[in-house]
Amino acid sequence: MPFGKFLRELRQARKMTLRQLGEAAGQDYVVLNKIEMGRRKPPPLEAIIALADILNAVQPLRDGDFEKLLDLAADPDEPAGARFEPDELERLKNSKTAQLFFTRKVRDKES
Repeated sequence: MPFGKFLRELRQARKMTLRQLGEAAGQDYVVLNKIEMGRRKPPPLEAIIALADILNAVQPLRDGDFEKLLDLAADPDEPAGARFEPDELERLKNSKTAQLFFTRKVRDKES
């Protein structure tokens, strides 16, 4: 499954528009539309974290959804192209710090 399609599924499951997600995550909704349509590469890691943070705040992500976003963004076989080197992705997947960072961002927003 391409990154954009998975992002769209997560967004639609939360009944959010592209504009709502873009504004909340500090991203241009037109760019997000192109990403969802597979016409543009996945965004950089910081943007993926911001998008996941907003999606998670609206409705908690399922276990593995954040990792799946990273995996799909890094997959060179996807039409949108690779965004991460395999060793970078492996470090993120195995990093407790990356998971703690994401969890803290969500908690900070809830406070």
